[in-house]
Amino acid sequence: MTGNKAVVYKGKGTVAVEDIGYPELILKDGPGVPKANVNRKCEHGVILKVITTNICGSDQHMVRGRTTAPEGLVLGHEITGEVIETGRDVEFIKKGDIVSVPFNIACGRCVMCRTQKTHVCLNVNPERPGSAYGYVDMGGLGRRPVGIRHGAVRRFSAFGIPG
Repeated sequence: MTGNKAVVYKGKGTVAVEDIGYPELILKDGPGVPKANVNRKCEHGVILKVITTNICGSDQHMVRGRTTAPEGLVLGHEITGEVIETGRDVEFIKKGDIVSVPFNIACGRCVMCRTQKTHVCLNVNPERPGSAYGYVDMGGLGRRPVGIRHGAVRRFSAFGIPG
């Protein structure tokens, strides 16, 4: 699919709108994705057609050069969108749902998630507990899949909006 555009960090003080291609439910090598997770199927994920997104303070810190953000990182992680595809393990969301995606990334199954401590999920980041969109040093799914029009996110971290 063409026309999937995103704001991409190009270095301190510089961003560009680029075509990033259509996301898949497979983790790709890139900023924020630990090497151990590359090419892993993401059956617990969904792909969204983004309706709206915000500029977060973490985006501003990255653009101003206050973080270790690597060049090529896609910005814009606070999104609301329509679910257009789901992995086979998705339990609470279906195609056509409108969802909002918070910054934390969580599995929903580990002891920390079951006790509502999703900010320190034990499963999404092989390097250390917890993962979050916008915090460039945390890993997990990172932010690479999130574009202006489509994005892949964890099924547990997307909240349905009543219609």
